[in-house]
Amino acid sequence: MSSFRQNRQSGLFRKLGAHAAMVSIAALALASCAPRYEYRAVPVRPVSGYPGQAHVAGANIGAVAFYSPQELTQLFGFDLKKAGVIPVQVMVQNNSEAPVTFLDGARMQDISGNAWEVLPSEVVFTRINNYTSGSLNGEKGVRRTLLWGLAGAAMGAAVGAATGTNVGEAVGKGAALGGAAGAASSVMGIGTTDDTSQDVMRDFSSRSLNHRTVAPGAEVSGFLYFPSEAAQPRGLTLNIDVGGQRQNVAMNL
Repeated sequence: MSSFRQNRQSGLFRKLGAHAAMVSIAALALASCAPRYEYRAVPVRPVSGYPGQAHVAGANIGAVAFYSPQELTQLFGFDLKKAGVIPVQVMVQNNSEAPVTFLDGARMQDISGNAWEVLPSEVVFTRINNYTSGSLNGEKGVRRTLLWGLAGAAMGAAVGAATGTNVGEAVGKGAALGGAAGAASSVMGIGTTDDTSQDVMRDFSSRSLNHRTVAPGAEVSGFLYFPSEAAQPRGLTLNIDVGGQRQNVAMNL
């Protein structure tokens, strides 16, 4: 092989390697900027401390809607509204002698006069999981795929230079094979120890008050989740069962 060809291939290898590194760094930077999900305990207050108030059959109920980006980020770690969810925290102090059960049919009224039904837990999970997957489920997978692809590109260039074949073609094939191997390892979970999807499902399902029953004498807090397509929350209507009697409870937020 002539020294001219060797120098040319060496220069091409350096350029391709530098380009691949820049692409990898840029992609990883984008992944690191994506919202991260982490469990955060949301503080509760006495029922009397909530802006929304209702009293029914011996049960005291308080509620507050979290809507501002700053408040949502502080409480949940990211702007939950951007994920498609408006959380309404509800505190129940059941001083009655009957259980209180939250039934389907809860609605939130917004300042535009529209009413919005509570989101099912699986929809809440899907919206939050989709919004945070770029930095959680995908972050390690993205990094692994990029690094394997870069390693494959370098190997392809070395093979191309050693065999005298087209270096650019060899780089492309090596990158494709390396990227595929990295993606496969991500899908199979190689090198990962956590399952963020399960974390999201567990956390938000366990906090949901939908279908939750509060025993006599108990005090329970939790959330009802509404779609972020709503404007700023103005009111809340709960559909509850108290000792076998269904009641609609309305309050301002």
